[in-house]
Amino acid sequence: MDEKFILTALRPLKIKIYFYKAAKIFLSAFTISGFISLLLVIVSRFTVIPFVRHKMLVILGISFFAAVLTSLFFMPSKKQVIMTADSLGLEERVITAWYLLDDDSEIAELQRQDTKRALENVNPASAYKIKIDRKLYITPVCIIAAAFLLTFVPGKTFNETRVREALTERMNEAKKAIEDEIEEQKQKNPSISDEQMKQLEEAIEKLDEEFSKAKSEEDALKALTQMENQLEKLKKQEPLKDLNTLENLLGNMPLTKDLAEALKDKDEKALKEAIDRLKQELEKEEIVKELSEILGQAAMNMDDDSMLAESLQNLVSEAESQNINGSELIESLLELIRQAEKNALGQEGFENTLDNIGGILKDARKAISAVDNRIASGNTTGTQGQAGDGNANGSRNGGISGNGGSNPDAGVKGDKSGSEGRSPAENRERNNAGSGNGNGNKNQGGSGDGSGDGESGAGAGTGLSSSDAGYSAAGQQASGNKTEPGKVEEYKMIYVPERLGGDGNEITVSGRKLDSGSSTYTDSFGPVKKGQMIPYREVLGRYREKAVQTMDRLDIPAGMKELVKSYFSSLE
Repeated sequence: MDEKFILTALRPLKIKIYFYKAAKIFLSAFTISGFISLLLVIVSRFTVIPFVRHKMLVILGISFFAAVLTSLFFMPSKKQVIMTADSLGLEERVITAWYLLDDDSEIAELQRQDTKRALENVNPASAYKIKIDRKLYITPVCIIAAAFLLTFVPGKTFNETRVREALTERMNEAKKAIEDEIEEQKQKNPSISDEQMKQLEEAIEKLDEEFSKAKSEEDALKALTQMENQLEKLKKQEPLKDLNTLENLLGNMPLTKDLAEALKDKDEKALKEAIDRLKQELEKEEIVKELSEILGQAAMNMDDDSMLAESLQNLVSEAESQNINGSELIESLLELIRQAEKNALGQEGFENTLDNIGGILKDARKAISAVDNRIASGNTTGTQGQAGDGNANGSRNGGISGNGGSNPDAGVKGDKSGSEGRSPAENRERNNAGSGNGNGNKNQGGSGDGSGDGESGAGAGTGLSSSDAGYSAAGQQASGNKTEPGKVEEYKMIYVPERLGGDGNEITVSGRKLDSGSSTYTDSFGPVKKGQMIPYREVLGRYREKAVQTMDRLDIPAGMKELVKSYFSSLE
């Protein structure tokens, strides 16, 4: 019996010991990752952390691979396996034989034979029982399950997180669509030059960088705007026009006339001869300076957004700083000309690609702008319930009747005058009177009575309501959801801002202004008769309602909406 026989016989036991250790390591790793995931989910309820479930899976994946790597360092040693086998009924036979492997005595040989018979008759692997404490696998399962279920419970930043996730998805879709479009155009339009493709790739990299920084709808739209501006700049490129400008200017100069004619005729032999002559002349410093001035003038004659003009300006700067000699200057110029020719050949396909990408950006803008409204409307449908019906009857030369729904921002129930919703000026003009009733409910309730007739206007009675409803005339008690029970609140009375102004009435008043005698001023005819007022809360409610309707109708970024809401909240 040799060492190999012992290790082969104990290999199943070694594997079983390893799996036992690995299982404990894995369960411990999942317990730790479960705590981290639970902490992440709790924090996400107060801070915007998009794709929490995805992050949880990433954490669990990392813990899995970390456990695999860690378990490799806990492979049981030979001595540990031998001692474990002896403890399972071999009674130290294996460890004794292991130390007597090099002993050739008769006693050592008999001991090894006894160990061999024991290993053949006893299976230490089957005798090794794996027992894992229930806490080791119940704890991680419960923690991970709790963290996962908690992600479905809306928190403080639930809506903001959904908006961030939707924005990220839309941004990734836009980026992928642009990349697919570029790959498709590469196949359709092989004439597009490498430089033009490089410009597109740089624009996409910039867009990806801005998208990765975007935390709100405004940031995403800003990134799209920057991309659109870059596309507009690329669309303004006219390489053929720039090339003609350069060739015409070179042809008007005696120094470069032969070079320009060779370029125009595409005569390679004449071009080579012109270059050789020009290189000889460029050995003089004043000739280099003259050529630099020619190139600078050519750049100035091109459009501001011209890439060729920018390249020529850089080349002139290099020549003026003497970083390049005359030969290098002419070689760089020829390279720019050849690149401009390639750009001119692929300009049509390049412009088509830019147009297609522009369409993708427009679609992305619409999708991103609609994210906030779609989520907000979904929340309104899912979390709010509204019910309201009302009737309003009035008379004007024979009588007018109609039905109107209640205000969704306030739950009010009671009798109201038929002149509600019209300014006192309209009531005076129409000279009507009426009575009506209305009710509504939006998680709030209240009651009140009031009536109005003719020019006397209309008033609402007392009641429990939201901050946008439930008011009283001057000197009467009123209550709202922000007023303590039984407390009389003196509301500020102002005119309806949206109907201020009108034909002016000139009034003469007493007084003296310098030597002119009396002075005059113009009194604007307001929406109500002098002395009549509209309660502050009603006016504020009208403004708020108008603002909400406008924001729903237009594509206004979420940040601006929050700013408007905060503004009206500060006025209460």
